[in-house]
Amino acid sequence: MKPKIIAHRGASAYVRENTLAAFERAIALEANMVEFDVRRTRDRQLIIYHDPEIGKRPIRKLTYAEILQLDPDIPLLESVLKTCKGKIHLDVELKEMGYEPQVMRSLLRFMEPEEFVVTSFHPFSLKRVKRHFPEITTGLLFSTVTADVCKTLCWSPKAVHKRVNKMQVDFIAPDWNLLEADILSKTLAAQLPIWVWTVNDEPIMHKLMQDTRITGIITDRPDLGLQLLYPPNPREEAMA
Repeated sequence: MKPKIIAHRGASAYVRENTLAAFERAIALEANMVEFDVRRTRDRQLIIYHDPEIGKRPIRKLTYAEILQLDPDIPLLESVLKTCKGKIHLDVELKEMGYEPQVMRSLLRFMEPEEFVVTSFHPFSLKRVKRHFPEITTGLLFSTVTADVCKTLCWSPKAVHKRVNKMQVDFIAPDWNLLEADILSKTLAAQLPIWVWTVNDEPIMHKLMQDTRITGIITDRPDLGLQLLYPPNPREEAMA
């Protein structure tokens, strides 16, 4: 089965990331899914933004009105859901803990459970999602920093695998550089599907597509991923 091509923060190689324009471009490019980051403001608005601060001010201490004064292009989750509904599936990353039910309720107002997945670096966020919304697909993110922390804590590959199993996630999503990492060896060898991020280099992307463990590739260049998965037929091009 061919891996899904997931537009990282929208088609962010071409349009400013995590904006409605980036998501619209991902839809136009016919990406399989679009990935984005959710945070919550002081007045409990769910917004799409990657970093914890804007203008050196924590987002959690700002109202949405104050955020718009600093950057008018930061959308609400609801606006993104209205833009994407019926057009593309979603990969929703929870950047912090504590607002999981609010996000899930918003998602389920606009989408069916099979139309989105929820990911996070915070395993307990995902555990909470599964406890209250067992029908939702979840994926645990791993970065090189995560791997370093595991090593610092002297966790063996077996211990990491055991902890992942306890989270009851449906897939794991490591930085693609970690595919050969010893610390994740047992987890990666398990039956869980793997989504890798963030892959923008053509030879690397092509190589990863040959790995049958990988069922999702997150990229800033979804058009490249689709071109590699579905190369044009020279005969059809000549006849066009």
